[in-house]
Amino acid sequence: MTKPILSVLDPSPIFEGGTARDAFEQSRALADAADTLGYRSFWVQEHHNTPSFAGTAPEILIADLATRTQNLKIGSGGIMLPNYSPLKVAEQFAALSTLHPDRIELGLGRATGADPRASAALLGPGAKEFPQMLNLLLNWLLDTSGEQAIPPTHPASGIFANPRGHRPDVWMLSSSPQSAAFAGGMGLKLAFADFLSPGGAPQAIAAYRDAFRPSAFAAEPHAALGIVALAADTQDEAERLASTLRAWTLGLGFRQGGAFQRVDKAVQTLAQAYPEALEATASRAIIGDLSTVCAKLSSAADKANADELFILSIAETTQARIRSYELIAEGF
Repeated sequence: MTKPILSVLDPSPIFEGGTARDAFEQSRALADAADTLGYRSFWVQEHHNTPSFAGTAPEILIADLATRTQNLKIGSGGIMLPNYSPLKVAEQFAALSTLHPDRIELGLGRATGADPRASAALLGPGAKEFPQMLNLLLNWLLDTSGEQAIPPTHPASGIFANPRGHRPDVWMLSSSPQSAAFAGGMGLKLAFADFLSPGGAPQAIAAYRDAFRPSAFAAEPHAALGIVALAADTQDEAERLASTLRAWTLGLGFRQGGAFQRVDKAVQTLAQAYPEALEATASRAIIGDLSTVCAKLSSAADKANADELFILSIAETTQARIRSYELIAEGF
């Protein structure tokens, strides 16, 4: 079995008593650490109208993190394209790629990352227009990089995405076999969200590989698995630290998603939960010491036939999150 490539996925979580600034400072510290630990890429997420996460504008956070780091690719997991003008996204990421050549990755989602009212307030055209929006965006990116000019008969002929000369690496996010196959047919790299569709990766990645057609964006298929994992020096410590994520997941089941609870409060919350609910929260993440987590991550990648793992680790302190990424890097 070939060991998968390791990358980081960070949603900039907000904890009770903390602020969005605290969340961004933690994202900065994680990126700094990942830059020295051998991780390939660091992706940030897009969420709207939620007290759980600070990341509403990934393009801005990408610019900040790319300036602070040296080795990492920095990207979006993802930009929710239905919220935006494809031309504006093309120009934002052409600008980022001009500032940081060969280091910017554009992961695209077909959802909005928001509830229906917030989605409407964002004034985007909506998910039903995604295929047409994606094609326009890809056309502009290829044109701005000089790889393939927009033909005179194209509806966008004469409209140029600037600055010209550089473009990002383009990926598509997926949580179903259908969207994975669509990504393959478009010739894009794939990032499958295991945390949204637990157990669905093998079927989705197989559909992606079957449908893949080489393109200017990817000569061969490349599939990554986004997975929640938390490692600590002992199994007991990992379980204690993971209580905050499990309590938040438990709250989602009751439509109570909010800021993440601190460990002491989260432990109490879990102690009052039904066993069936606790079992469900435990099954959505890989939690344990170094050997346990790395063995399970390797197994997940092997079972899904994934080339890469995007690991999402949430814990109360920056030190605990960095330690988790240190242990996983050591284990691989």
